[in-house]
Amino acid sequence: MRFQEAKRRFRELEASFLSGELPEDEFLNRVVGLQVTDEEGRRWMLNARTGRWMVHDGRQWVFAEPARAGGSLHESSIEAPMPLPRQPEPEPRPAEPAPAPAPPPILHRDQAAPSPSAQPSRRRMLLGFFVALVALGCLVSGGAATWVLFLRNLGEATPTPGELSPVALVETYTPRPATATYTPTPTATPSRTPRPPASATPTDTPPATATPRITPTLASPTASATTVATAARTYTVRAGETLSEIAARFDVSVNALAAANGISNAALIQVGQVLTIPPSPAPDVLGTTATPTWTPIVLSTPTRLTSVTPTSTATRATSTPTPTATRTPSPTPTRIGPTPTPAPTNTPRPANTPVPKPAALSGKIAFTVWDPIAGDYVLYVSRIDGSGRNRLGQGFRQPQFRQDGNLLAANGDTANYEHLVTMDPSGGDLHEVSNYIEDAYPSWSPDGAIVAYSSTSWGDGQSRLGIVHDMFGKSQEWIRTGATEIRGEYPFWLADGRVVYHGCDFLVDHAACGLFWVGAGGGAYVRLTTHNSDTAPSGSGARVAFMSARDGNWEVYSVNMDGSGLKRLTSNAAQDGLPTWSPDGKSIAFVSNRDGGWAIWVMDASGSNQRKLFSLNGGYGSGEYDWTRERISWAP
Repeated sequence: MRFQEAKRRFRELEASFLSGELPEDEFLNRVVGLQVTDEEGRRWMLNARTGRWMVHDGRQWVFAEPARAGGSLHESSIEAPMPLPRQPEPEPRPAEPAPAPAPPPILHRDQAAPSPSAQPSRRRMLLGFFVALVALGCLVSGGAATWVLFLRNLGEATPTPGELSPVALVETYTPRPATATYTPTPTATPSRTPRPPASATPTDTPPATATPRITPTLASPTASATTVATAARTYTVRAGETLSEIAARFDVSVNALAAANGISNAALIQVGQVLTIPPSPAPDVLGTTATPTWTPIVLSTPTRLTSVTPTSTATRATSTPTPTATRTPSPTPTRIGPTPTPAPTNTPRPANTPVPKPAALSGKIAFTVWDPIAGDYVLYVSRIDGSGRNRLGQGFRQPQFRQDGNLLAANGDTANYEHLVTMDPSGGDLHEVSNYIEDAYPSWSPDGAIVAYSSTSWGDGQSRLGIVHDMFGKSQEWIRTGATEIRGEYPFWLADGRVVYHGCDFLVDHAACGLFWVGAGGGAYVRLTTHNSDTAPSGSGARVAFMSARDGNWEVYSVNMDGSGLKRLTSNAAQDGLPTWSPDGKSIAFVSNRDGGWAIWVMDASGSNQRKLFSLNGGYGSGEYDWTRERISWAP
């Protein structure tokens, strides 16, 4: 290929790129392929940004102009994309005289190359020496920075082995498929052999025979064991399903299903993921265990038995009763005189109904108190009775303990920590784990490895649900239904892998708000409660506690995850809310101002035995910092 042809092909590619016909990465790859090797064996290529020629001097690519229009074709094809070769950058050293024939000098991008036929004269050599002395003086007087900028093309970075070249390949991201597919797999279905129906023909009862006493007989496990061959089964995860639901559907345990598919975190199965279903455990009725067999005793009877048939009815013979003599009762003697008074009897007193004792409390609790002077929250951790109160730091809110109580996630709201953070229960080992200041309400996964959250970082005023998949690399991803991010806030990650949150039906009925749940891997969302004010969910097992103003003021309620069993747990004219379950699931702590000031209260899971634990010695903010947007957390 000649220089003129390469230049022409570059102009064509540049025109296609500027018109939008050619993508940027394809343009860069094709320009890299326009390399020319001249008659002296030097490699030339065009700069994709400036269109100027560059030559490889054995160490790096530098701007220059070709000495002649000739050249031979490089070994790579003109259309084949070729990455820019990376050469080690040598240490700067003074220029050495080049052997004859001298190659074209390395020039700055704004300088013109001298003619190859020009021979340096003594005068030009003296002039060049003088210019070199002037440049050296500029280096000494102006400093190394000015010299580097002048020599390196006014700050334009020279390609080095540790940097990406301007013509390097551009990484692309291929999104996951938006539509979940379900591939049914035929499976072997065990069938039960029905018992033969009872005979409809009258039969005679055989004569009685002597039968030995009852003797237990054990069936041989080897002889009676029946092997059930189960074909390999697979299942494709559909939207909204959890691992526990799939395990229950195929009558296998969650642990067995996770082990068969190498799943370490049951909450992060993906829509469209194909699962291998392990064989179900064989029931005892198949004879795999020794079963005692009893031989009943047959009683002799002289009568003939007739069985009922569908078409005829057997008539039972009835005997005529024999008349019996009637016995005349003797006259009862009558007592003359006063009737004796019966002796009084003692009436037992009703027994006192025992009142259930409150559940024993233990563990620690995290909570926040508003600082009106600083204008932000202070995070505290204390024992559940309020003793041992420890101040973890200023500017942290919405805390939640990891399940083991050894780590705490919170929403950072300070200049130094303004994203989601994790820390130990004493406030040490503090790390940021997310990228956006709008990220809020962190909630730990069932295995305590990652967190879910809600965020308004899109800037459209809508809150979306996401998951921090890498706590160290701050890798975040949205929870989606199809290709659309789930709209909601205040998430709580349940032990079965579902995430319950406050939101609305943003796809169909935008006015239908309340509590919803969705699988951590995405999919269809399900409405759990029906009032717009239902918020601050906290789950334990299959039941969720939350706060709501559906009855006029803020109270604490609970509901089953299928929407049944809705129950109001608190009832008073004050404000009750921010529920959190005890580690054993027997008690619920909440905040209340029913005693005149904000305090931590506790009750049994049924709502009984409500009592004050300790005062917060402070209150909450307003607006964005209102108490309804906070959280407390109880851990071992």
